[in-house]
Amino acid sequence: MGGMVLETNMNEIVAQIEAQNRLEKSEGGLSAAPARAVSAVKNINLPEMPRNINIGDLNIKVPNLSQFV
Repeated sequence: MGGMVLETNMNEIVAQIEAQNRLEKSEGGLSAAPARAVSAVKNINLPEMPRNINIGDLNIKVPNLSQFV
């Protein structure tokens, strides 16, 4: 019994493997993004935020967020 012979260019295989490796490496930094975002929010000093923000005729009341610290 004979089998089907598949002719594949070795350069194509190597190029595809390298492309896959580059893609996986670039996606590696995305897994840490949520932890960095949480860390950045925790580093905000909420008690020192102003309570009222006045911009011309616009008055913005900032709620007390110290309970989240």
